[in-house]
Amino acid sequence: MIEGAADEPTAADRWRDALTAWSLPERVLEAATESPFRHDVARFAVDDTIERESTSARWAREVLPPRGGTVLDVGCGGGRSVAPLIPPATEVIGVDRTGAMLDEFVDAATRAGVARRTVHGDWPDVMATTPTADVAICHHVLFDVADVVPFLIALTARARLAVVVELPVRHPMTAWSEAFEHFWELDRPDGPTHLDLVAVLRELGLDPEYTVSPRRPLSRFGADPDNLVPVARRRLALPADRDGELAHWLAEHPPAFVAEVATIRWPGAADPVGHPIA
Repeated sequence: MIEGAADEPTAADRWRDALTAWSLPERVLEAATESPFRHDVARFAVDDTIERESTSARWAREVLPPRGGTVLDVGCGGGRSVAPLIPPATEVIGVDRTGAMLDEFVDAATRAGVARRTVHGDWPDVMATTPTADVAICHHVLFDVADVVPFLIALTARARLAVVVELPVRHPMTAWSEAFEHFWELDRPDGPTHLDLVAVLRELGLDPEYTVSPRRPLSRFGADPDNLVPVARRRLALPADRDGELAHWLAEHPPAFVAEVATIRWPGAADPVGHPIA
């Protein structure tokens, strides 16, 4: 239960308000020829850049059974976050709102030789149809979740042993703040940070531990400089006929992508037979 004076915002309130401030104004959204929020499936595909010894992977493997174990990956994309957990994981469960991401996740699990299940939809709306796992992970998703309390509670209820999340130490869209100022005369916020999420977790009594480390390598697609302009055009809601201008500007003002990530872990709350503890 979140406690606080009636006139004092909670940590969850501050998180929600900070993320709401990132909403794009209608004048920007109306100019977009494609969704600024769409992600390329290839950016999240499993390839030879997977880092098995990242902090988040090590923290998840530490609590998995040494032989076997199930992992629930919420916002799984193509499986890049769960791949370093195989082995010891022998079953992976992917949740994603995008069907194409789930298709990629299934292909990656098949290549890895592990059992897999998928759940198509938004978390926590699909919690009731999502199996419980030994460990639940959620990487690079939470800065898209303004109503974070039910999201975190549902993650905890579906994990028997632990929840491990990874997110940049600050909002990933800060990389494009200078560009929004240049192309749209739009000031962007600078919060929240990973510490604001830690405050929410503490407010919920979930006793998190956390650390900061360098970000894992990008996929081949994500690191390919040829993809920078198309991605920037989408994020900035610009038309394709401004690609030349955009490329010239980016060459002189490369986006400052967040180089550090926070790994946060806390105990799960599902009982050994898979039912959430009341």
